Amino acid sequence: MATIYIIDDEDSIQFLYKEAFALEGHKIVGIADNGMQAIEEIDKFRKCPDIIIMDHRMPIKNGLDTLKDLQKLKAFSKSKILFITADPTVREEASKLGAALFIQKPFSILQLAKIITELNKK
Repeated sequence: MATIYIIDDEDSIQFLYKEAFALEGHKIVGIADNGMQAIEEIDKFRKCPDIIIMDHRMPIKNGLDTLKDLQKLKAFSKSKILFITADPTVREEASKLGAALFIQKPFSILQLAKIITELNKK
């Protein structure tokens, strides 16, 4: 079981993630609608989540800027980042900033849940 933190501004996506990940036995430890909210919450965690799933296009703070701020947190290196977006032009920068995996939309939610299970084993 992986602990997962979701950063995405779409309620429907948040719901789909929660449902699919629960089927695989994962635990959602937090959800943020934007990068700024996520940084504030993750910084207060005693133990960072195993996996952080992050969208790129969000209000207030996008995914790339959020990745830059996550790098400043002490426990960041312990979390694996799944960067999910419809914008393939940010793939290289997301990888340079520490994303363990880049997934381009659209994708299968059940396939994503299985990817998380495999990523958590590494």
